[in-house]
Amino acid sequence: MIKTFPVVALILMPILTFAGEVQTLNPDSVPAPFKNRFSHGKLVPSEAEWLCTAGQTGRDVDGRIGVGIEEQADLAMRSLFNIVVEAGMSSDDVIKMTIYYLDPSHLPIIVAARNRRFGKDFRPASTAVGVAALANPGYLVPG
Repeated sequence: MIKTFPVVALILMPILTFAGEVQTLNPDSVPAPFKNRFSHGKLVPSEAEWLCTAGQTGRDVDGRIGVGIEEQADLAMRSLFNIVVEAGMSSDDVIKMTIYYLDPSHLPIIVAARNRRFGKDFRPASTAVGVAALANPGYLVPG
């Protein structure tokens, strides 16, 4: 029997430095973002420097997989946030986040962890995608 763990993995694309402002795009001709939790688009100035992150899972620095979806979501968001901070950035610099999950019931837990780490007003361009399988059979939510 394969033991499964609800591993969270996420991808985000923050910008590093730029002259100008990122423009949020939520046109009236497009349905409003679901529960106002994200932005439909972000327009970044051409002179911006970019930081792209790898997907992060719910593991700690020793490689231990967190117990349960809550801990794994917190670990994944902490890893992503620490990468952003290491680059000298903040939540305001993040323009895109993609979340992959196996179980739709995990999504509110993942979003709550995201909001705790990045702030309740964090609204990057976002996509959440349910998938049938992941690279590691023990992972329930990939990035």
